[in-house]
Amino acid sequence: MASNLPKKILLIDSDHSIGNSMKLPLERHQIKVDVAETYDTAIYLFNQNLYPVVLLELLFPEMPGLVLLQKWRNHETATKRHGGFILAAGNRNDREPEEARLIQELAGIELIYKPFTAIQLLPYLQRAFHCFQRNQRSSEIETQAMTMGKRREQLNDALNLIQKNLPALGLRGIDMMRELYEQHEMLENALNLVDRHLSKQPDSIRLMNAKGRILLKQGRLDEALKIMETADKKAPDNIDRINALAVAYLEAQMPEKSVEKMKQLIQFHPEKPEIKFNMFAQLCEHGFDSHAQQLCRETASPLEVVRHYNNKGVALAKSGRLEEALLEYERSLQFYPKFKENYRIYYNIALAQTNYKLLAYYEKALVNLDECLNLNPQFEKAAKTREAVIAAIEKLRKRSERAS
Repeated sequence: MASNLPKKILLIDSDHSIGNSMKLPLERHQIKVDVAETYDTAIYLFNQNLYPVVLLELLFPEMPGLVLLQKWRNHETATKRHGGFILAAGNRNDREPEEARLIQELAGIELIYKPFTAIQLLPYLQRAFHCFQRNQRSSEIETQAMTMGKRREQLNDALNLIQKNLPALGLRGIDMMRELYEQHEMLENALNLVDRHLSKQPDSIRLMNAKGRILLKQGRLDEALKIMETADKKAPDNIDRINALAVAYLEAQMPEKSVEKMKQLIQFHPEKPEIKFNMFAQLCEHGFDSHAQQLCRETASPLEVVRHYNNKGVALAKSGRLEEALLEYERSLQFYPKFKENYRIYYNIALAQTNYKLLAYYEKALVNLDECLNLNPQFEKAAKTREAVIAAIEKLRKRSERAS
């Protein structure tokens, strides 16, 4: 069996006795076991290593096991997306029906019940390792098909390649074919494909999800929301679906429901604070400023807001993208307008405005420098910049008078 087992696994469980009891006996089978008892350790180890198999506590306290699994299946590093997963449940009563349906929707997941021994775990490791190998092969087919299918004249060849491998690819193959059709804006073909398989598997939440996405692209918003909400109710905590619903609710002018989904996504990505700022921006872009402000106050501290927008604005300004920089700075001020540290924002707005070297912009810069110094009268750099701006204004006004 050894050749069919992974050489290394990551074991994630808040109960340290699980890792301790598995480590030595599994190492006798030439399986290196890395153990994580906390979320931060799990994230660090996964990012630093390539694990063919991950054994993950289903009810991991800091982050639901199914959520962590999805995050890693969508990892930014392609080779890390292929891993086989085993979920360890406390007992058969631990799983809610919705959770069981999500496991089924995500597919390719082994489920083992505690307590278990290393010997009992071996066949699960073997199946999970085979899943890893299948995922690698599927990824190779996907890369080949999607590259081929970029050209319209080779679309049929790409579809035939997927069709040929459909028994091994399963629903992932249907997803590939759908994506190829969508890539060429052949939405009716994509919908017909999904409907054909949905008629054979009417309870497939994955196919329901795919249909909802196509309907969204067709602009059939009400139909899309109906089917996606049904899928979400049956199997909550699907990250991709939550993301799609958050956007769809914005398009449907339903900001409260969108914010509800955004809060879930923020909770699921504590290591990515930029996600919530992207959501604030989405709400503002759709005209829901008050909802953006409320979500910000619930999920971000004033200092966090200043640092984020200040850093982003400075980076944009340095690259010459002044309008975008000003937009980021000004967006910051709407969330905590009376926060004392906003003096940094006002100062950088003024600096960006002086780069235009126009009278109107110098006058605006002067107003922002005054706001900056009202918040921090001891900020000497702002006081010196203010003097330089006043001098520039006087110079431009005199030049204008001479010209007239």
